Amino acid sequence: MMSLYWIAFLSYSLIVIGTGFFIFQREKKSGLNHDNQEYWTAKRNLSGWSAGLSISASMMSISWSCVYGVQLFYWYGIGGIWLLLIPWLLTMLGFYIFTPLFRRMEIFSQPQLIGRRFGRRSRMLLAVSLIFVFTVWAGAEIYAAGILIAPFLEISVPLTLFLIALVVALYSYSGGFRAVVSTDKIQYLLVSIFICILAILSINALSNQSLTELSSDNFPRPPRSEPSVPLFFSPGFVLILITFLVYIPGWLVETDVWLRLQAAENNQEARKGIVIAGLNSLIFVGILPAVIGLSALYLYPPLGQLIPERIQDGSLIFSVLMLDYSPPGLTVFLAVGLIAAAMSTIDTCSNVVALSISHDILEPRLEQHLSKEKLNLLARWTSVIAIFLAFVYAVFTESLWDIFYLSSGILTTTVFLPVITSFREKTKCIQVQLAMIFGFSVTIIFYFLEKSGILSTIHPVWLQKTGLGYILWGLFAAIIGWFLGLALHNEQ
Repeated sequence: MMSLYWIAFLSYSLIVIGTGFFIFQREKKSGLNHDNQEYWTAKRNLSGWSAGLSISASMMSISWSCVYGVQLFYWYGIGGIWLLLIPWLLTMLGFYIFTPLFRRMEIFSQPQLIGRRFGRRSRMLLAVSLIFVFTVWAGAEIYAAGILIAPFLEISVPLTLFLIALVVALYSYSGGFRAVVSTDKIQYLLVSIFICILAILSINALSNQSLTELSSDNFPRPPRSEPSVPLFFSPGFVLILITFLVYIPGWLVETDVWLRLQAAENNQEARKGIVIAGLNSLIFVGILPAVIGLSALYLYPPLGQLIPERIQDGSLIFSVLMLDYSPPGLTVFLAVGLIAAAMSTIDTCSNVVALSISHDILEPRLEQHLSKEKLNLLARWTSVIAIFLAFVYAVFTESLWDIFYLSSGILTTTVFLPVITSFREKTKCIQVQLAMIFGFSVTIIFYFLEKSGILSTIHPVWLQKTGLGYILWGLFAAIIGWFLGLALHNEQ
């Protein structure tokens, strides 16, 4: 059986690597193989379907839909919608509304937007923040893929992480942003079928349970739900409110979605892409993960707050369901779906990291000194380095909860205010720079203070229970930095 998994893994890897190589050869024939505008932006002529399916593929990831989304419904029951699905749908609505504004300046990357308004140093500061966030996200996806796929390949988790990163590096190097978008379409198809099959397997598994076991009276209480609130709000009102505050501002300027909006042919196609992504979110980040997570509550019931060791903290629900309820032949296809889900997000996040390093930090300094060929080679190797950084992070990763809140928190405390206020004519350079410096540094410092328990002496009990107070401190610091910058400017 193991040999079948290897054949499936290698076959899929050859397909996506071949896609990147095909794009490289096509660009070479048309004389675009050394064109960094083609490499980074795909000439900004994506259709709404291409943009929408690419956004969809990157969010229908192992870490989001297949692990974390399912975990949330297992941990909290139906109340899990407040911690991922609803904030994301509201974000999609925000992108739809602000698409004409975000595309108005006709620039591609967010650091490029900041640099045009506030200078090269501001561009670099924002790029550093994005490098951190998307290295963390890409690493999270490599980690989630490794722990799920390694048992099927019967190799160690670190070796699985390396093989996945290697494949993504190969097709990203050869095809750039267009390869990312093109492979996303293949990955979207595989992942959507994969999640649908897992939901059907979950329902079929429940059908074998007796009616008394499936009654509402016997429904296991989700292990992390707050006992004092209705099940629909099971995470608790404080955690829900803080999650909205942490997620929505940062996600509204999420760079991977931003890039696809900027790469769309026009505003209409960009908005079409958002509608497609929003509908896919409802199905593949909401409805189907809810079916799987709630089914797992019956199939692998917790004992109070104790989650069965076999599914760890809920992160192995997908792989355990596959092993327990999927026919052997189908399991091979499902394993390919897991691989596709991983690669679609890894390539998206690492592309943002590479873009920030090369396009926003290195190329503006080197374009007067290097030829187009050398600049393009720099861009390609930067894509490889970005994936390597994510791989290194993945090796030391342990908790998706921390990953998603910390990285989304950085977007909110460091990226949101500078990007949004850059459309405001009166915003000054020093305001943006101090907001980024204060927001990023305080968020990181207070994250470690939170984890060490030092902040528990000053946080009220309701905030201690969430473990997210560090993000509020970071947001507060960013606002202070922004107003301090205004005061300093007025004094000059």
